[in-house]
Amino acid sequence: MDIRNIEKAWRYAWMRAIASQLPGPRTTSLPARPLKVLFLRYERIGDMILSSGVIRILSQVSTEKKIDVVGTDLSLAVLENNHYVGKTFVHDRKSWRSYARLAPALRAEKYDVIVDGRINNPQIFTSTPLLMLAAAAPYRVGASSGKSDVVYNVRVKPFDRVTNFIEASKPLTEPFGIVADDHDWRPEIFLTREERSAAEAAWLGPSNRVEQPEDTRLLVNLSVSEKTRRWPDERFVETLRQVRERYPRMPIAVIALPSESASARAVASAINGDYVPTPTVRDVLALVGTSHLVFTPDTSISHMAAAFDKPAVVMLNTDCRAYAPWKNKGEIVFWEGKTIDALPTSAVVGPLLKLRSEFGNYRSGAAKTS
Repeated sequence: MDIRNIEKAWRYAWMRAIASQLPGPRTTSLPARPLKVLFLRYERIGDMILSSGVIRILSQVSTEKKIDVVGTDLSLAVLENNHYVGKTFVHDRKSWRSYARLAPALRAEKYDVIVDGRINNPQIFTSTPLLMLAAAAPYRVGASSGKSDVVYNVRVKPFDRVTNFIEASKPLTEPFGIVADDHDWRPEIFLTREERSAAEAAWLGPSNRVEQPEDTRLLVNLSVSEKTRRWPDERFVETLRQVRERYPRMPIAVIALPSESASARAVASAINGDYVPTPTVRDVLALVGTSHLVFTPDTSISHMAAAFDKPAVVMLNTDCRAYAPWKNKGEIVFWEGKTIDALPTSAVVGPLLKLRSEFGNYRSGAAKTS
């Protein structure tokens, strides 16, 4: 027998064993009263941004008009200053110590219901059932997908991995009596005045001190979470030089992960832009929130742009259409294959120049200050 099949069988047996100990009936519906809700989304930064609209809408039917959230140390930074969020819990699904630490804290809260925002769970998973067992909530809402039915007792439409992720998350709210069409589902991020002021100052770099600089700011992000989606530096340079030729006085800020600061400096220097260090997630959020236009590969930056309603050009793999930014103003440049290397600059220059032409004067009203 294939060892992978043995592993899958063992993991499924483990998932079923945990699920058999979960409280409440195997299939039920939510009571028609305010409920104390815990929301699970312990993955990447972009995943939490995608879930922020769901959290806001669910807060309207919760006991304290707030939702408690389990996330990672990085992803929870997205929810800082968000008045729809109550308590937050940091979780590392690869650490047994994390489970041991979380278990008593979650059980002490006496949640009525747990909503699993991870609608894209694999067929077999154990992290979520363990957290549900720890919290002992009688109601568990999640997307049905065959094997997951042993975990959830309030099941909603499964994720087809084609529908936009936010659209596919709407069914999570239906058991609460929420009518999806009655709400705005745009992700939401809140900045403090101090964060906004610091970001405004960061835009005043050397390249912006030209005579009569434009008031339209372009933010360029280089970094991605996977190497296969990392567009080469020379392509960024070639593309942005053509933009610079057309708009010589437009402020351009280049950002990247701290580990790629050398690349960001080099690209910024080559196109007469400014490299802006962003050592924390909140630094990145503030810079996106004070930009006007955004250019990025497939990263959390695209979802930040959507949350702040910033027009963007986003380079996205065709297999990831479901994770496209929500109602993006601008254009998504799709690429095929296993790596982005085949995407030429000619496919990106036009959309980027069009972005500046069509949205150069657009000013978002979505940025919130707490």
